[in-house]
Amino acid sequence: MAHFHINHAALTGNSEEPANAAKPKEEFPNVFDYPDFIELRPQLRSAVHTVAEESFDQPVLPVKIERMAVALEAQLERETRKYEAQEAVFANQKTECSDLVRLYTQILQVISRQPDPNNTDLEDLIFAVDQTRQALRNLPTQPGTGPLYDPDSVREIIPATFYDFVIQRLAHPYFIRDDHELKRQNLSAEGQQFVERLAAYAFRDWDAYLTHEYDAQHIIKNKKKLDDQVYYTKLEEIELNYADKAYAQVFADTFNDFAKLLTPNYLKNFDIHTTPIPAANAVLRKQLTEIVRQRFLVDAAGYEHVVDQPIKEIKAKYAFYLKNFS
Repeated sequence: MAHFHINHAALTGNSEEPANAAKPKEEFPNVFDYPDFIELRPQLRSAVHTVAEESFDQPVLPVKIERMAVALEAQLERETRKYEAQEAVFANQKTECSDLVRLYTQILQVISRQPDPNNTDLEDLIFAVDQTRQALRNLPTQPGTGPLYDPDSVREIIPATFYDFVIQRLAHPYFIRDDHELKRQNLSAEGQQFVERLAAYAFRDWDAYLTHEYDAQHIIKNKKKLDDQVYYTKLEEIELNYADKAYAQVFADTFNDFAKLLTPNYLKNFDIHTTPIPAANAVLRKQLTEIVRQRFLVDAAGYEHVVDQPIKEIKAKYAFYLKNFS
């Protein structure tokens, strides 16, 4: 792996590139295109998560921090690639580009709080992030207008659409009043967290989420001098943490079942985020509710059990590994 010299002056914005510093092949030094970015990505993601956490003025649910971190990471990469392709900043993009540079500065500050001279990956990351930041700062300004970033993650679930219908059915055990109105004040504390989590799935990039899991596993698999018990225990923790990826397939299967029932008999087209479901039809509502009940393994008390079996299988697998290979 190529290594770069750390330049702590980068955080002041007064750094100069050392004459012997290695450079990426691209003319625009995009951190996301560095040859060894797979090694840098977990630490970059951790820094972005810290930035997200510190953006809130008061304690919030972990799912909100995760949501913000995923949104910031997507923004960071997509905006950087946009400006790399444009090779300029249009007049209407000045504020957006300045905010992007500021985000890179925050990330640099987080990464550099606890410098480790033995962590060459950290040196590489600081160099790569700062080179990208400087490249963005030095882009020429062009007259005219260009596209502004519009992240999907800021969208709210539209009432009566697919996710609203499904989540409302799954939230039944957590309602405080019998009217089953899906509002925060009408849910128990546990129900509020449950609904927040399911709502986050509505806009989650599941491919990126699987990449997060791979990155976490990659770190453990490449750590040296881990005894077998620690190694398998850490891998088990990661798999358990990402067991909720099972919801991706369940939501997809549920949507397909809905689509078969709704089109063309009730709706000409059925979009997952925007099409209202004609739930006033009692027969249709009952049929759709039954699909939710079956797909989400809802028990007699109304609680879903999507991840029960995946968690059971993960625990059984690592119990076997620990017993036979450690």
